[in-house]
Amino acid sequence: MSWDTVKIEGSGPVRHLVFNRPQVHNAVNPQFICDVHDACLAIERDLTVRVVIVRGEGKSFSSGGDLQEDPTLGPVSLRMHRSKSGARLHDVLTNLRPITIAAMHGHAIGAGVVLGLACDFRIGGESLSVCINEVSIGLNLTWSTLPALVQVVGPQRAREMVILGRAYNGRQMLDCGFLGALVPDGALVAAAEAMAAEVVRQPPIPAALAKASVNAYALHMGRALHHMDHLAHAYTGASHNSRLAREAYFSQDAPAYIDE
Repeated sequence: MSWDTVKIEGSGPVRHLVFNRPQVHNAVNPQFICDVHDACLAIERDLTVRVVIVRGEGKSFSSGGDLQEDPTLGPVSLRMHRSKSGARLHDVLTNLRPITIAAMHGHAIGAGVVLGLACDFRIGGESLSVCINEVSIGLNLTWSTLPALVQVVGPQRAREMVILGRAYNGRQMLDCGFLGALVPDGALVAAAEAMAAEVVRQPPIPAALAKASVNAYALHMGRALHHMDHLAHAYTGASHNSRLAREAYFSQDAPAYIDE
């Protein structure tokens, strides 16, 4: 099996799910969402797989939404469809039967952060820079992922990350609990593989049950936000202020927001 924007490497109980758009820092577009979703389903069907290391080819884990595609364009129904597609990807990655380890380096922005959040463990390279910029460009954090972010970093840091759109380095992400370990970039894959070996040494059924139980407890309210998440994404993207925010974000000009 092969896909345009992602690849699966390895054999035996440990596989690598590799984002494969290095020329654009593994930016997320509709094809990427579809490919990663389908690759996850292929992994799910292979009962020999026990651990999946999720990583990005090239200089970054994922730079988030592809800047060549304006998320504010199109009718409300299309924007809701995009949000739901991302939510389905986040859901399938979160609930993948194998244990997942995100090996994150370079830029992790917006949807790139969300893909890391969907994994059971996260290890960062020293080059890692994390930023959630959706609000800064006039959108809400979609894909139904805000509950997961709050669970991982706590309400205070989640507010800072989402509302203020600040960028954080690997050390800061380690200190707030987003990362379980921070290593030199050159040691990142080896560190993920060492953790994968630890998982493989555990009995498979109890490990899978533990994952499912932790997810059920931590994310039990997440479903309640799904419908509002998609509606919010559709309508914030249609607003005049959203367009002003997006233009100001890239130009660094001060936006003159209006009363909507």
